[in-house]
Amino acid sequence: MTKRKIILASNSPRRHDLLLSAGIEHEVLPTGAEETPDESLYPAGGETSFAEWYALECAKIKSAAAREAVFGGADPGENGPLVITADTVVSPEGERIFGKPRDAADAAFMLKTLSGTRHQVVGGVCVTDGKKTLTATVVTYVKFRELSDKVIDDYVRTGEPFGKAGSYAIQETGDRFVESIDGDYPNIVGLSVDETEKMLAAFN
Repeated sequence: MTKRKIILASNSPRRHDLLLSAGIEHEVLPTGAEETPDESLYPAGGETSFAEWYALECAKIKSAAAREAVFGGADPGENGPLVITADTVVSPEGERIFGKPRDAADAAFMLKTLSGTRHQVVGGVCVTDGKKTLTATVVTYVKFRELSDKVIDDYVRTGEPFGKAGSYAIQETGDRFVESIDGDYPNIVGLSVDETEKMLAAFN
């Protein structure tokens, strides 16, 4: 069987490292796709929370851009590359989205909101071969301890919250805020490796 090339369409070093740590050889090809879904399209009242819908829609937008960049209008063939896209959001209650902070004040607001509470980290993942696309959402629950204003302000000044959904990095010094985790740890970092491996395997 021909070994298929795997492409990670993301500029996230965390997703790259997670795949490498799982032994998944891949190339990196960021798309720079705009990641803002049309929120009016959310099917309210369904079984999927807004946060799950939003994260997956962002991953789908990236997937569409990646398909165009990798395949264009050409026939991808039977053993063409498999392209992975993903997005991660943090949600206090499933209906509000915390993405990457705009500035220091926004980062502090997010951390103060999460302080002492249990929140969701939602990952959306797509894998496509140019003809078929598989999708999945993964939800991990994280409980924060109570954070003082000084702890939050000191953390924001380190610059670590920037570029991180929910304004913290559990794989860095933000781990000290975490009281407990229920679910998939790599999903918090940026990509559910288990779910991604299942989808890759579905393409043989």
